[in-house]
Amino acid sequence: MAVNRTVEEKLEAVFEDESFDVDARPAQATSAASGSAISSGWDGAENLTTASSSFPEEFKHSETPQVIKIIDGDGPFAAYKMHFLSQKTVGKRSYVCLDPKTGAGCPLCTLLSHKPEDKRAFTIVNFSAEPFQRQILIATPRLYKTMHAAHFSPQGPLGKPFWALGRTGVKQTTVYNFNAIKARDLDEDWGISEVEVEAFLANVQPYTREVIHENSYAELLEIANELL
Repeated sequence: MAVNRTVEEKLEAVFEDESFDVDARPAQATSAASGSAISSGWDGAENLTTASSSFPEEFKHSETPQVIKIIDGDGPFAAYKMHFLSQKTVGKRSYVCLDPKTGAGCPLCTLLSHKPEDKRAFTIVNFSAEPFQRQILIATPRLYKTMHAAHFSPQGPLGKPFWALGRTGVKQTTVYNFNAIKARDLDEDWGISEVEVEAFLANVQPYTREVIHENSYAELLEIANELL
């Protein structure tokens, strides 16, 4: 029992660390198919971070434009509202709102009077990553408006061209630079092999809403009561 308590105390310390946000990205799908979520040895250690992993990697914005391809042809694969709640200790954690329309069916809305933020999730391939990587792009309302306008522009739809995505500024001064790229220009303008790009895209499947972790009503009720 003493060993278990020590492990729990260590985990508690990790989750209370402000720099560690376990809910900042979508949750990993179950590992039941592989038999265990824990591996061992050098191979197991190396495979934790391979680009072929099914773990949903979230796109990280930068001022330097990154070349991406949007895989979802019919808009975002998941649209939802997210609560970002300050903990009683330190840091914040995020939870999907259970009632994005009225808030009446979500304990975090009703008990905490907390307003969630709009989120839209897209499957992308990041060709500026080395190696190429399938990722999730979580669009803020401002980025979504930019992408929506691009979708219905002469350069659209979103899944047709490649895009150079960069971000400058912070908070209210944030500006997203979202520019279309033709496949034939990848090699000359960006140093990215069109042949390698097409080979990678042939094996990419879009994510589904199941990768976005949702807590139950009972779980959110308990969380709300703890934060009151």
